[in-house]
Amino acid sequence: MVSRRHLRFFAAVLAAGLALVASAAEPLLFGSIETTSPAGPVRGWWAKVHLDNPAVHAGVTEPLVVTAADPAGTEAKLIPVNEWAAAHGATLAVNANFFGLLKPSKPAPGLEDNVHYTTGVAADIRGLSLNDRHVVSPPRVMQDRGDPALLILAGRARIAYARDADLEGVLCAVAGIGPDDKHKEPGTLLVEAGRNTGATARVGAKIRHPRTAVGVSADGRTLIILAIDGRQPAHSVGVTLPELADLMIDLSAHDALNLDGGGSTSFYLRRADGSLVTNQPSDGHWRPVANHLGIWIDWPKPPAAK
Repeated sequence: MVSRRHLRFFAAVLAAGLALVASAAEPLLFGSIETTSPAGPVRGWWAKVHLDNPAVHAGVTEPLVVTAADPAGTEAKLIPVNEWAAAHGATLAVNANFFGLLKPSKPAPGLEDNVHYTTGVAADIRGLSLNDRHVVSPPRVMQDRGDPALLILAGRARIAYARDADLEGVLCAVAGIGPDDKHKEPGTLLVEAGRNTGATARVGAKIRHPRTAVGVSADGRTLIILAIDGRQPAHSVGVTLPELADLMIDLSAHDALNLDGGGSTSFYLRRADGSLVTNQPSDGHWRPVANHLGIWIDWPKPPAAK
């Protein structure tokens, strides 16, 4: 397991430093994680977003205008998190849902099987994705239960096994993966009511990977976002899902879920001064992904020069 003592130490140091320039009423706080595991170093970035602050707006990848040339089932076109965030002016962005690549209906000769993680490739978003009350991808139900999902409402958020009936008042939403269709993996939340349930979450609970997770505080007012790098022995080896759950609990998550990870794990933060904070994606570059979770902050404008 990762050293929670080290996590608490680094989080406390970061919080203390941030407290010098920001109060709890600030719209966004962030910091790094640097700790150890039996397999090697673990590094990543976290952010806490105060959803009840009027300067905060959340959103996800907008609905795609599908054309006749797109493969059946197309819900999105791949684009890296950093490019999506820059194009939309997002303050903070991470990758969101799992997704599947789709082959073109009329591929170029010789490229019939050449479908890779390439910008512009058509994709099917797995599970619920909702932006500005518009459904981009509908909820997925397996074994009579919806996938674990982050549901953002006005000024707060909650995490639930979401179905259509749970979307009343929801402004935007993203989802992880719940039970599988072979009845072998429960597909639970990562953290449920403050308890570590990572061992029964999906996907690959016992394997170390780069990971992306989202959670909410007990009162639902604080959104917690975490991205852990992996597959880079000298930098970060990644975490298992129980380890990821421990990290989220230490960040005060009451409920949390695991999003797409691996080479998709991406963390992009643009500070008020325009400088960037990013993670170190395991592919060596930003992987294009199908769905993105973004946060926009209306930073106070500096006073005009006299």
